[in-house]
Amino acid sequence: MNNTRREFLRTAALGAAAVTALPAALRSAPAAAFGAKTEPLTGIIDWHNHWISPNEIRLLSARTTAPRIFTDAKGQRVFERVTDATGAAGPAAPLRETSIDIPSRLRHLDETGVRRQIVSYTVPQGYDASIPTEEIKPFFRAYNDDLAALVQKHPDRFTGLAALPTSDTAWAAQELDRAHRELGFIGGSLPLNAFATLRGARLLAPVFAVAQKHRSHLFVHRGAASPGFPGQPPILLPEDTGWARGSLISDSQLAAGAITLGLTDFLDAYPDVTVQIVMLGGSIPYVIEHIQSGAARAGVGDPVEKFRRLYLDPGPYSTSPRSVLAAVQAFGADRILFGSDYGPMPTISAGIASLDATLSPAQRRLIYVENGLALLKTKGHV
Repeated sequence: MNNTRREFLRTAALGAAAVTALPAALRSAPAAAFGAKTEPLTGIIDWHNHWISPNEIRLLSARTTAPRIFTDAKGQRVFERVTDATGAAGPAAPLRETSIDIPSRLRHLDETGVRRQIVSYTVPQGYDASIPTEEIKPFFRAYNDDLAALVQKHPDRFTGLAALPTSDTAWAAQELDRAHRELGFIGGSLPLNAFATLRGARLLAPVFAVAQKHRSHLFVHRGAASPGFPGQPPILLPEDTGWARGSLISDSQLAAGAITLGLTDFLDAYPDVTVQIVMLGGSIPYVIEHIQSGAARAGVGDPVEKFRRLYLDPGPYSTSPRSVLAAVQAFGADRILFGSDYGPMPTISAGIASLDATLSPAQRRLIYVENGLALLKTKGHV
C-alpha cells in the first residue's frame, strides 16, 4: 500500500527477472520459436474494455444531436457518435449487446479465461468534445454511479475507472476523489488529446494532484478532449483512402500523447500515479529507435527508460502480432497490460488466440496475469 511508483518499478523488475535475464533476441521471440505447445492461461486481467451503462443509454436517448442513441427505420437501437475526423455526426451503428449486456459479458469472460476486467466508458464517442460542461458533469456522475453498482454486484469480476470530463478539471478532480472515497474505484479515464502537448497536460494538474493523493491509475484512451484544450491536432481526412489515413492519424496522435506523458517532466510531480496508454502508444514502438538517435544527438538520456514509467495495452491491436512484438521489443513485456477493447469489439477470443501464437510463455504470463496483479496490489485491490 505504501509503495511509490519508483518502488513498484523495482518490484516489477524483480518479478520479471525470469524474462529480462534472457538474451534480448530470445525475450522478443514469438511463441513458436520456443517449440512448446501454447497452453491456455486463466486468471487473465483485461485492462482495456468498455461498458455502456443504463443511465448512459437513458441520457443519450434524450439527446437530439450526436452523440445520441435513437431507434432507426428498421426498429433497432443505433448509436450516432461524433467522428474523430470532423467533430460532426458520424454514421450511426447498431448498439452492440457486448457493450451493454452483463450476463453475456460474464459468460464470455468465463469462456476466455478472463478473471477480471478494469471497466471504463467509451472515450471515442466524442462526449468531451461535444457535450456542454453543465450537461456532461451529471452525465458522467450518473455513469460512474452505474459502474459503481456493477462493481458492487460483481466485486470479484469488475473494477472501475471513473469517467472524468476535461471541460471542468476542478470538478473532474472532485469526481476522482469521490470515485476513490465512495465508489471504490482505482482511478479514472481521460481522453488522449488532452495530452497532445505539455501545455494541455498541465491543465489537468488538479486531477493529477488528487490522483497522486489516492495513488490512482489513469487510463488514457484515444479521443478528443474539450475544445478548450490547446494543441489538439486538427484531423482532416483526405477524400482518398480514408480507411488507411484514419489509422495513420490515430497512431500519430497516440504517439504524441505518449511523448508528452513519457518524455516531458509532467509526471515527475506524480510518482505514485500510474498511467496506461491504449493501443501500444500508437506508432511509438516503431519510431523509438529514431527517437533514441535524436536523444543521443541532443545529449539526452535514453528515452526508453522514461517511456517505461508508462503502461501500454494492445486493445484491438491484440490481433496485430507485429505491433505487439514491436512494443515488447521496445519496452519489455513487463510494461504491457492485456487489453481486449471488449464492448466495441465483439470478442476477446481472437486477440487471445493471436497473442498466444505470437508471444513466449513467459511474456504471456506477464502480460495476461502478473503485470496486472502487481499493479492492482499497489492500488490495494487483489
